[in-house]
Parts: sequence; structure tokens; C-alpha cells
Amino acid sequence: MQRVEITDRPDLKIYCPFCGTLAITDNGINKCEHTLFIVADVGGFEYISPKLDFDADVDLDEQTMDEFTDAIEYPDSIKFAVYQPAPSFFGGYVGFALN
Repeated sequence: MQRVEITDRPDLKIYCPFCGTLAITDNGINKCEHTLFIVADVGGFEYISPKLDFDADVDLDEQTMDEFTDAIEYPDSIKFAVYQPAPSFFGGYVGFALN
């Protein structure tokens, strides 16, 4: 899975690179057919595509959510890793794949 790291800011928007759908809106998540997952360090998975072979209660086995999502193998996929600035450094992760 390819990876793009971004520092969070109030005006940040994450769009699907394949169809242009806004992934996270003021009203919550807005998945498209390319969305593989939407997850945060705090709060866990908001969405997991049925294309992936795990559910929201997956055992991370001492990995961080960032490490776990980095290890997902899916063809033609990309992950946007959005990090809060210091001092929190919490992250949110959105994965997309070309179908």
C-alpha cells in the first residue's frame, strides 16, 4: 500500500484519488466504492470495506493502528495518514483502492 503523510489542519479535506468523493465531511464519513477503511488512533475503525478480510474488532497484536494499516496488502491502494500536530501526534488513516 502506498502511503501519504499529512499534518492535520482545520481546512484539510481528504478526497478519493480515484473518483474525487470527499471522504470525511462535517457530518461524518462519506465512503465511495474505492474506500477500504477509515480509522483513527482514538476510537478505532469508522468503516471497513467488505473487500478486506477483517472486522472492526481485529487484534492489533501490539501494533499501532498506523502500523496495522500500513501492513494491509491490497492491489493499487493508497493510505492517507493524517497526524495531529504536537503535543498529541494522534493520527487518522483513510485507505482507498482502485477496483
